[in-house]
Amino acid sequence: MTESYNKKHRKTGKGLFVLIKPSAGSRKMKLIKDLQEFVGEGGFIKTVGTVLINPCFHSVVLYRLSAFFYKIKCSVLAKFIWYINRVIFSVDIDYRADLAGGFVLVHGLGTVIGKDVVSLGPLVVYQGVTIGGSGKSRIIEGEKEIWQPILGKNVCIYTNAMVLGPVRISDNVKIKAGERITIDC
Repeated sequence: MTESYNKKHRKTGKGLFVLIKPSAGSRKMKLIKDLQEFVGEGGFIKTVGTVLINPCFHSVVLYRLSAFFYKIKCSVLAKFIWYINRVIFSVDIDYRADLAGGFVLVHGLGTVIGKDVVSLGPLVVYQGVTIGGSGKSRIIEGEKEIWQPILGKNVCIYTNAMVLGPVRISDNVKIKAGERITIDC
């Protein structure tokens, strides 16, 4: 397949992803959006390679699976799958975090994402990133209390960066390597 074929058919909904997309009118599953972000314009071969041998994608799958079991009130199984993800891939993504579809880990080793972290859209996280609380809380939107970061759409957090506390990160923000964020940006 050529690159122009991939671009043309992804935009029109034809091609490979039409086979795994839910029926028309329904919301895409988060895992499908994750896979699409991992693959990009890579086509069939990259999709198969990602599904079969990409450990970062496997870690995201385990996170999604543990979050699913938590949502259906099977906390023991959710915690067990979280533990497997932590031991095998050295990635600690709490199953109570609410990460939107389009979540991509790039060299996820050492990444920590705390409970109640929220992403509102696609999120790219590099190795060693910490996203979590600082022990403080704050009131937003009049009455909602937050303890953990809320990340906007299309956020990219580079290696060893930290996003700590009840902060809001706007859409399309790139957080540079080694940065420590404790205020809204």
